Amino acid sequence: MTFENLIENLGERLGIAFEDAGGAVAVEVDGETVVLQDAGELLLLRAEVGEIPADAKESILSSAMEANFLYQGTGGATLAVNPADGRLHIHKYNWMERLDADAVLDAVGKLSDVAAAWRRILSDSRPGASPADGKTSALGAEFISV
Repeated sequence: MTFENLIENLGERLGIAFEDAGGAVAVEVDGETVVLQDAGELLLLRAEVGEIPADAKESILSSAMEANFLYQGTGGATLAVNPADGRLHIHKYNWMERLDADAVLDAVGKLSDVAAAWRRILSDSRPGASPADGKTSALGAEFISV
């Protein structure tokens, strides 16, 4: 399946028409923007997590590296810092031939959930922040699914 076919099928499934933006389209799930990008035989799903607080940079980057190990805290995705802007991003590649519209929607939802969890971690790491649950930030078991 090609990227164009996949996006067309996804649009039909959702009842919307995606405009071709040069091999990439964006979808929003619960306020999280996920970009679907043509990567040849692969579909790249990516989302910006946010700015890493300067006071917590070392601990955030260490946590991100640990989360990347066997994808335990990323739901099968990879966290990385964009060298152009220093912001934390998350991305995941999927084989295009193994996807249909429902599989893409599932993958987008999962990536969106993990991005939101990491965004909370960044927010909770800001000076003076109080984690919403009164505990230190950590990914719960619900985000450790592949």
